[in-house]
Amino acid sequence: METIKTNQSKSEILSFIRKKLSIYDTVKGHIRYTSVDDLEKEHLRFNMSGYESETGECTVNNLAILNKFAYLGIYDYTDYLFLDFYKGTPVIYLRWFGSGTNLEFDLPGFTTSEIIYKIFELTIFSGKAKRRR
Repeated sequence: METIKTNQSKSEILSFIRKKLSIYDTVKGHIRYTSVDDLEKEHLRFNMSGYESETGECTVNNLAILNKFAYLGIYDYTDYLFLDFYKGTPVIYLRWFGSGTNLEFDLPGFTTSEIIYKIFELTIFSGKAKRRR
């Protein structure tokens, strides 16, 4: 299992995030007529539109992407942590473990990788108290 080292740069961590979201390893043996260079750049992305053809599909998709990083402990620092998107603007909602204060962080213009990095900053890099599990 891959982990993040505390001495890694932001650039290295963003590369780690993109690799974790990459679809290349999963589908490379199943696709023909596609440039490997193009395929290696493709990765999972949050649906930021906020619009759904089926109730809950954006939430389920976006939560599945975020949960790819649960093993790093992102949820261990919060009473709750979730994302919401409205017309392309992501908002992180959280309450640090034991604080009682509800927080919102608007992230207009952020990419999927940048949103996840921000979540890392707010959780595993925050120095906040970690709940025992």
